Amino acid sequence: MKNLIISGALATGLVAGAAHAVEVTGGYVELGYSTFTDTDIGSRYNLNGAGELAFSRSFSLQLDAGTYRFNEIDESGTNLTLHGNFHASDNLSLGAFYGRDSIDGDDLDFYGVEAGFDAGQVDIEGYLGRHEVDGVSGLDGNIFGLAMKSYATDQLELTANYDLVDNFGGLVDANVYSVGANYALSDNAEVFGTLGAARLDAFGFSNTEAFVSFGVRMNLGNARGTTFDRRGVLDKLPGL
Repeated sequence: MKNLIISGALATGLVAGAAHAVEVTGGYVELGYSTFTDTDIGSRYNLNGAGELAFSRSFSLQLDAGTYRFNEIDESGTNLTLHGNFHASDNLSLGAFYGRDSIDGDDLDFYGVEAGFDAGQVDIEGYLGRHEVDGVSGLDGNIFGLAMKSYATDQLELTANYDLVDNFGGLVDANVYSVGANYALSDNAEVFGTLGAARLDAFGFSNTEAFVSFGVRMNLGNARGTTFDRRGVLDKLPGL
């Protein structure tokens, strides 16, 4: 399945690129921090970037990269994700993604499908996929998410997100809910903040913990950055 997704994404870009010039349509660089209100669970710093190449009006490839520092477990992680995007219309984009998170010498592969819809004042995005620890059987699970962005003013966006990661590392199920706001400082620079709660289920116990996050982002190319958001599993965990 994951090999099919990679091959399909690359083939889409190569075929479209044979007849059209490649164009950089967007990207961003982002620096963020998140922490649980219970400091025993830990916090996370992240530095992320992404870029998107369009081969035609309908097809593009998007590459995400990131690095993460988890303070409680004193470990650093990295992420790479490739998206193959099909822009079905001015309002609808469909995609497939494959990526790898690495932390403490272990690699976690994830892959799936995604879609985004622009309804004018509201943008809706969703994804569905699988994750698995590279080289280890039985440590796989599902990933799922929904995100909504509403434009309150030209400068202010309101956001709501839900992400599910089950059987993470064979131990933890995580349900992460958040609401937030993005404020544009200029045409390409914005600051953001979120409030959320993560329900963690492990070893038969369930606990819900609140978290906060904030950061700054510089969009490159067009104002919207890239077609799809990041899909890395490490990105969904507010802290460790």
